[in-house]
Amino acid sequence: MDILKPGCTVRNAVFPFYSQPERKLSTVVHVEKAYLDYERKGFFHIGVLPVGALEGVTIEVRDTRSAGEAFQQMQRWLGAGSGRRVELRQVKFLFSTNSLEAGKVQCRAGDRWELLDGVRLVCGGNEARARRATLQISGQDAGQVVLEETPELTYSFPGLRPGPDH
Repeated sequence: MDILKPGCTVRNAVFPFYSQPERKLSTVVHVEKAYLDYERKGFFHIGVLPVGALEGVTIEVRDTRSAGEAFQQMQRWLGAGSGRRVELRQVKFLFSTNSLEAGKVQCRAGDRWELLDGVRLVCGGNEARARRATLQISGQDAGQVVLEETPELTYSFPGLRPGPDH
C-alpha cells in the first residue's frame, strides 16, 4: 500500500525491517503521521511539487550489523530512488547508546540523506550540534555523519559499514 498518495493519511504506524536471509529484526521505524504534502517556499505550498511527508519519525536500529541493509530497504520503501520526493520531519535515529536528531531529513536518490533544520548528535555522553548534516546510508562510508560546521565534524556509527561479506 502506498501511504503517500493524495488523500491518504496514516497515523501512529510501525514498520519493521528485517535482515536477509536470516529474517532477524534489524530496524523499526515509528511514524506519528504520514501524508502527501507540497513543497514550501516560505509560507506558500507549491501544488505542482508533491512531497511525501512522514512526521514524528523514530528510526530505532536494533541490529547494527544489518542496519546498512535496513537503510537501503527504507530507501526503496520510501520510493526516493524513483524520483519521488520524501521528507522525514522531527526525526530521531537511535543506535543503542547513541542518537542523531534532525528537524527534517530529505531522502533523495543516491546514497545520502540530507539532515536539515538543526541536527543534534549524541555519542558516548558527548553532544554536537549543527544546522545541517549528511548521513551516508550505503556504500563504503555507510553510517558516516558529516556535521556541516566549522570545522567539519565526521562521525561513523559502528556496524553500519558493510563488512567483507557485503
